[in-house]
Amino acid sequence: LCVTTTVYNWDVFFDKWLSGVAAGNPPDAVVLHINEVPQYASLGAMAAMDDLAKTVKLDLSGFPQTQQTYSKYNGVLYGAPLDVHPIGMYINADLAKAANLDITKPPTDRTTFLDWAQKMTKADGSQYGVCFASVNVQSFRVWYGWLWQNDAQFISADNKKITINSPAAVETLQFATDLVNKYKVAPQGEQDPDTDFINGKCGITFQGPWYIHGFIDAKLNYITAPQPVMFKHPGVWASDHFLAVSKQSDATRELAAAKFIKWTIDHANVWGLSGMVPADKSVREGAAYTGSDIYKYQKAFVNELDYTHLTPVITQSTEIFAENNQTPLVVNFQAAMLGAKDPATALKDMQDGIQAILDKSK
Repeated sequence: LCVTTTVYNWDVFFDKWLSGVAAGNPPDAVVLHINEVPQYASLGAMAAMDDLAKTVKLDLSGFPQTQQTYSKYNGVLYGAPLDVHPIGMYINADLAKAANLDITKPPTDRTTFLDWAQKMTKADGSQYGVCFASVNVQSFRVWYGWLWQNDAQFISADNKKITINSPAAVETLQFATDLVNKYKVAPQGEQDPDTDFINGKCGITFQGPWYIHGFIDAKLNYITAPQPVMFKHPGVWASDHFLAVSKQSDATRELAAAKFIKWTIDHANVWGLSGMVPADKSVREGAAYTGSDIYKYQKAFVNELDYTHLTPVITQSTEIFAENNQTPLVVNFQAAMLGAKDPATALKDMQDGIQAILDKSK
């Protein structure tokens, strides 16, 4: 096979993909996120892959159960996840050591996390214990994991009712705002936690495995660790890069795309060199992956796989969870973090706004 790769920003990609399908000349294979599968399968952009998977011997049995489940929509297989990328914890080892903290025993719960954050915070505001942006999607992802830690539901089991306005959810958002306002271990109005972490403005940040190389390239001395359990039990946000075949009339091209997907997943250790965690267990546990120079950073993310949680896998996914649009989720999360709304009001308004999107789609 000869493969030509074209890269677009997410906000451009989906429009180009749909227009290509409509015109009869789509890309043969595409990469999206697993929670977007229902939306684009229902729009007719994705080819059913049950028969194609059998033909190319693509077997999902070695994938985490969540990824197996959501690779299907209405009982039909539409592709396979290339990776799983949860949010983990990065710690600046030099700042931790300067605060007399033992980097071989990173924080694992709320008590130890706050202890570390407070010890790495300087009274003059020149350094904070944790990066926790008020205007950035990263903090939402951390908070989404906390919802699961505290048994707070985002949406009903049938995906019809938003249930985020609950005491358990308020508790999690209150803790997020408390990091800034009560404990004062995170900066006010933070916008760019990655740059702040690189510049030593904060000692801990939460980010995905895709930033492993970013911090290496910045020559940071850092470690990674699973996210602490801030509430009742472990839980972290995660997503997957998902490989799918575009729906088209040329069956030969669909088969070629399926062969490419099978090869790519079998060699996901190469993609793993970017920092990502292969979804296929046989690849994830293979020597080619675990023997890489960056595996010491990836291991923390691998250890989180048993308690990862996707954002709701629904047809309105991009409309609700778009990262660069002023959605009800973004607007109200930011309002709480910036002190414009108290957490209870922010969650009520968030729930009402997102519910309106669900109701409009009926």
